[in-house]
Amino acid sequence: MPFPKKTMRYLLYVIAIVCIAGCGVKTLKHADDQKAIDQPPPPSAAKIQEVGEGFGDLVIDGNLLTTPGNSLIKIKGGVYNNINISNITGEHGVVTITNNGLVRMTGDGQMRLKNLSNVVITGNGTDGISKGFLFEDMKYRSIEVDGVLNNFTLQYMSFKNIGDNVFTYHYNQDYDGSEGSYSKNLKFLHNDCDNTGQFISGAGSVDGANIKGYIKNIEIAHLDFKNSPDVGTIVWLGNVEGYDIHNNTINNINTKNNNHNGIFLLNGNGKFHNNKISNHQGNAIRAFGFTVGNEPKNVLIYNNIVFNSRKYSAFEVQSFATNIIPKRTTHINALIFNNTCGNLNLSNDWQGNVADVYNLIGGTCKVFNNLAFNLPGPHVIAGQESVLKPVAYNNLYFKTSKEAGIVDEQEFKLTPDSPARKGGVADSLAVKDFYNHPRGVPPSIGAVE
Repeated sequence: MPFPKKTMRYLLYVIAIVCIAGCGVKTLKHADDQKAIDQPPPPSAAKIQEVGEGFGDLVIDGNLLTTPGNSLIKIKGGVYNNINISNITGEHGVVTITNNGLVRMTGDGQMRLKNLSNVVITGNGTDGISKGFLFEDMKYRSIEVDGVLNNFTLQYMSFKNIGDNVFTYHYNQDYDGSEGSYSKNLKFLHNDCDNTGQFISGAGSVDGANIKGYIKNIEIAHLDFKNSPDVGTIVWLGNVEGYDIHNNTINNINTKNNNHNGIFLLNGNGKFHNNKISNHQGNAIRAFGFTVGNEPKNVLIYNNIVFNSRKYSAFEVQSFATNIIPKRTTHINALIFNNTCGNLNLSNDWQGNVADVYNLIGGTCKVFNNLAFNLPGPHVIAGQESVLKPVAYNNLYFKTSKEAGIVDEQEFKLTPDSPARKGGVADSLAVKDFYNHPRGVPPSIGAVE
């Protein structure tokens, strides 16, 4: 869908230049006292602009923004057909686009983004409205991107009954090592999805001598994704370095899908931690590992709670020879530790493990301090699925969560006499648990201290 012409109706008036001091972003807590990772507060000297009429089509074009420096753009509440935001570089400061009232899109409309840098789109602009951008009952993709995103944040949005992808970023530029040949520093925070397609549909690849669609540093946190019977994968990225996937809650998905799904299917390297995945089908993550460059990086999977899967093990790590290009890419090493996993592969089609470990093409895999219960026999924590034998130690398995000393299958906290308490091996990476509580010395086994 092309961008509307500049002559289409929109309102872009500069209202005032004011100082906004001490204005912080609200935090939503995950479980007990888990600290939310929020965007920094709005700049202290932002230029405020009011846009939109509350209906029709809205265009925010950076070529028409004549106010340098930090800017705060407020979209008037209402129901819009289309919202197009483009050509904002933020060369002189961060441009924050927020809601003034509830901004809603429905039906055949779409938000379209193009060539944005140093931009925050956030739905926490109005007191009393936790998710100020609402996309619902849409037949097609909610948000689609043209061009490249850098230093970009999308947060505090709600998506319900979306017939296709929520956020589509098919960035596929050739990577040559230069600063301008990759996308960087993307954040997706505090978003809700109920009965939608994929949350993020990406692109990118490493194949033969070609490196395309390279993304450095992407954070996906505090996503509440639920009730999607045939979604398959909710986040797919083809070439990413430094992903940080944490404090997400995934529940009741893939009830009608029997593919070998990775709920998060991520190609590259990074961290997957403090996530809770339940009542699902598919691996919580299929981590297909490689490193762009010659210094191997890690895939870290820790502090996750995974339970009640209809099919497949909790995690999978694997590498492919086509991703290893001499002098351009290399392998990763994987560490899988301090996870709590139970009731896996309830269909009993085959063995359900905490981790399925395939060949890492030169890398190693350590699996330790994991707590598991009710796995289909023969109750393997780390399953050797290829030539690479994982190094597995200090893991515990029990027939039931009660025998493991788990209080309940909601919070997965340990009873005072749980055999997992203080049974772990200390590791510099395992300093806090699922609830952000400091780990003991020695630490407990599993996700919860």
